This record gives sequence, C-alpha cells and structure tokens, in this order.
Amino acid sequence: MQVASQRNLADFRIGPRSIYIAALAVLVGAGGACIAVVLQKMIGFFTNLFYYHKLSLSFTAPYPNGLGYEAVIVPAIGGLIIGLMARYGSDKIRGHGIPEAMEAILIGKSVVSPKVAILKPISAAISIGSGGPFGSEGPIIMSGGSIGSVIGQFLHLTAAERKVLLLSGAAAGMSATFHAPIASVFFAVELLAFEMRPRSVIPIAMASAIADFLRQFWMGSDPVFPSSAAPVSHAGILAVALAFGVLGAGLAYILTKAIYGTEDWFEKLPLHWMWWPVLGGVVIGIGGLIQPRALGVGYDSIGQLVAGHFAVHLLLGFLLVKSVIWIVALGSGTSGGVMAPLLIIGGSSGAALAALVHAPDPGVWAMIGMAAVFSGVTRSPLTTVVFMLELTHDLSVLMPVLLACTVAAGLSALILPRSILTEKIARRGRHIARDYAVDPLEQLKVSQLELMPLTVFHEGETVADALEKIRRSPGDYRYKGYPLLSAEGRLLGEVLKAGLEQLAEREDARHSPLPLYFSAPVPAISPDQTIGDVCHLMLSEDRHRYYVVDPDGRPLGMLTRRLILESRRKHWEEENKRERFLYFSRRSEAAGPITQQQATTGGQISS
Repeated sequence: MQVASQRNLADFRIGPRSIYIAALAVLVGAGGACIAVVLQKMIGFFTNLFYYHKLSLSFTAPYPNGLGYEAVIVPAIGGLIIGLMARYGSDKIRGHGIPEAMEAILIGKSVVSPKVAILKPISAAISIGSGGPFGSEGPIIMSGGSIGSVIGQFLHLTAAERKVLLLSGAAAGMSATFHAPIASVFFAVELLAFEMRPRSVIPIAMASAIADFLRQFWMGSDPVFPSSAAPVSHAGILAVALAFGVLGAGLAYILTKAIYGTEDWFEKLPLHWMWWPVLGGVVIGIGGLIQPRALGVGYDSIGQLVAGHFAVHLLLGFLLVKSVIWIVALGSGTSGGVMAPLLIIGGSSGAALAALVHAPDPGVWAMIGMAAVFSGVTRSPLTTVVFMLELTHDLSVLMPVLLACTVAAGLSALILPRSILTEKIARRGRHIARDYAVDPLEQLKVSQLELMPLTVFHEGETVADALEKIRRSPGDYRYKGYPLLSAEGRLLGEVLKAGLEQLAEREDARHSPLPLYFSAPVPAISPDQTIGDVCHLMLSEDRHRYYVVDPDGRPLGMLTRRLILESRRKHWEEENKRERFLYFSRRSEAAGPITQQQATTGGQISS
C-alpha cells in the first residue's frame, strides 16, 4: 500500500523554495527601482525636447513654455509616435498598464513580452513629456512587472512563482516612484496578487524595501508631498470625511463611465486605432491653452493642494480641464497612468469645496478628497490609506482618510460592478473576482466528512468468487474498483472491474486468488489531510476517488469528487442561511422552533 504524503497542517503554506524566490525578488526590486529612475529621467528629457527644444534630463513641467499656439500640436505629435509604436511594436503599451498586468497574471501565466518591458516606459515618457495629463506610476508598475516576468522566463519557475516576481517588480516601481514602500506592497497584494499568502507577500515586501532604499540613495528620503496640515475640528472633519466618501464613490462612477464611454466613441470612428492618440493629443493641446497647469504629471499641483496653497481662482477651471483631457486621452488608448490624475481630481474637488464653505484647513480637505476618489476608483481602501500617509507623512489625517476611503470603496462597489482597472478586462470576456477569502476546503479535514461506505474483497477470495459477487449484487458493485483487504483488514490493493472481466475469459485464472492479480500499491489518503490537499492530489494524479485509511492501513471509507463538492455546503449555508437564536420575549421563544430562511436566487426556502 502506498499512502499519499500528508502536508504539514500549518497556518501558512510556505516552503524552502520561497527563500529562492525572495532572493530573486531582491534583484527584481533593484531592477524596478532603476526602471523608475530611468523613466523619470526620460520624462524630463522628452519634456525639455518637446517644449523647450533643449537636451536635458532634469524633471520639469511643460509650462510655462513660451510656444504659444504651437503648443497645441505637441501632444498630437506625441500621440502619433505612440500610435506608431503600438501598431508596429506592441499594442500592450496602450492604456495605463494595470489591466494589462492583471491580464498577464490571470490568463497569461505571468508571461510578459520583453518588448513590452522596453517599449512601455519609452511610450509613457513620450506621452507625458509631450504634455499628456498622466502619472508615470501605471507605466512604471507595468514596466517593473515586465522586468520581473522576463527574469522569471529565463528560469524554471511555475506560473505562481513567476507571478510573484512580476508583482515584486510592480511594487518596486511604485515604491521607487512615490517613496511609499508599504503602500506598494498593499497595492500589489490588494489589487494584483489575488491572494494574501506569505509565499507572495514576503518577496513583494523585500523587493519594495530594496527599491525604496535605492530610491532614497538616489533621490533623497523626504516625503513626495510633505504636509503638516491638521484638522481644525476633529468632530467636524468626520462629517466631512463621510461626505467625501459619498463624493468619492460618485466621482468614481462618473470617471469610469466617462472613460469607457469615450473609448466606445473612439471605436466608432472610421479610423485605425493607431490614429486615436493623435485626436486625444489635439484635445490635450487645446486644454493646455485653456489651463497650462493641466499638462503633464502635475506633481507640483498635488504638492500645492496638499499644502493648501493652490490658487483658489484656478481650482474649478483646473479641475474641469484636467478631468476632460485625462478622460479623452486615456479613452484614446495612449500610454499613461491613472494614480496622479486621480489624486489631482480628488484633491482639486476637496480644495474647491473647502473654498466654497470657507474652511480654514483646505489642505486637509484636499487630502481627504484625494484619498476618497482614489479609493473609490480602485476599490483598495487599505492601500489608499497607507499611500496617503506615506506620501504626506501626516498622521493627523489618518482617521478622516480611513473613514472616507472605506465609505468610498464600499459605495463604489455597490453602484459599479467593475472599476477602471477591471472594466477593460471584462470587455475582453474575462471576469475578475476580488473577494479574497481562505478556501474553505483548506480548513476542512477528510475526517470531518461522512465518507462513502466500502464494498470490499478479501485476499482469500478467487477471481470466480469476485465475479459471482458482482453477478448477485450488481447494485453494490457499480463502481470501477474495490479495495482488496488482507486477513487483518489492511488495504492490499484494488480490484478493478475491467480486470475481472478480462480474467473471466481465461479459464486458468478463474480459480486464482485475487492478490495474484490485484496487489499493486494503491494511492490512499489520511483522514488528517485537508480537502484542499486531496483536490491537489486528484489533479496531479488524475484520479477521481481515494481510499481513506487509518495509520494501520485499514480503510475507513472512500472520498469522491461528489463528496468534495458536497463539503462546500457548510460554507454555502454560512453565507446564505439566515437564522435567529435569541428572542426578546418568552412568548416568541415558546411559539416554536426557530425558522431558518435561505436566500437563494429562486426564492426563500424554509427548513
């Protein structure tokens, strides 16, 4: 008898190979940090080239540039270059990068083309450098993830291990861009990993930490958007946070519908998609004439909003122009990120409302607005809270930011089935579920199930005896195989029905003992194994059923796929069956047993 090996029933599943993956993640983290720095330099290079006609790597804003009306064509030229790169290079460079990373993880075995790793940062630098109202973080996340994927493709790794390296690169890129190592880990886990397990969290955290260390060495350790603003009234700011939570969900709805509505409009045009970024660039250029501050990344604008120093008379125009050109440009399929624009839109909304009610702490309102819109759009409240704290190093806004983020994320999930990050994948016929939970099959042991009783043969029986038993009781012997037991009741092998039928045609075999033909070792499982373990064995060994044996090798029953499916009933009942156990009056208690109602799609069932 061969008993299937039992895994250690530990809290987490992690093995020595995770050390190897973590070591690789450190290398990926360093590569992601380098990509982030290079992209920042490339954005500066193309901004200086397009708007100031000089060769320089210094990071600068595309305004004021002195080009006048000629500045209108600059984003269109950038859009044309990106369209050509997408058509003749790789169409994966289109968009903000996060849906592409999700798709690679879910359906592409975390395999990203090396071409994307090269073209994505270049296209993003051209897009932002020519005035595109985007952040660099989305392309950096995709580029860092590409580095991790490419390294993984040179090694003998599973798809799950390659996914960890992809996520490590993505987290490293974000960490090096925003000096936010913890938020980067949350981002990778909450939005991209589709799991929260030590085998993935530990390498991602190490990559993020290494990237942030290198970032501090190259660019300093100061927060990206420092703030020391504090709410004037802690009681009043809670009401403000609740209001911004509702506003954040509403803006998430509007922005998501607007972006994909614009994308649908572009698809109806009688033009190849290569030309769409050019049209988007024209809109960017016109918006830049109306409100020059709306061009480019806008990190300086975010800093002023957080500090409460943004010019009040520019707020409304800046908010409207930035929103419109970002929606149109992203809908046109050009290359750029969503994080910085979301922070600007949320921060401008908060600062505008603060100015409307003459609030004495506009910086706090701006930060709450940023957090609410970001959380509402991405549905990642934990990531957003930590992100805002790391960006500003301002702990005084922790409570209102937490409240605004959770309300915005919850309401957004209620009114929108999918977010900006997942809608594009859904339109390609894929579904993403972001409800993370421990698999109930990993919490249930075989011994907790009611196993199927066994119909057995004994070692003293002959082939003829077995055939006679099957003939007499065909209902009891309706399966393909049956356990063969020794005199002590231990599992010797498995009697296969097809084998008996073949032996029936041989006269010399009919009176032979069964162990002569059916004593080969039989895979069996222990009652202490989890159902998740058994599912893994069934897939790896291509078996539909297993015998369950005690430590002495005596069979206790049989576990089939039908029983495994039935084992999920307890979890289903916990999610759907409504029960009442306590009453306020004795009269209600004496009225009878508790009624249990199950909410199902077909109605209510009482049991």
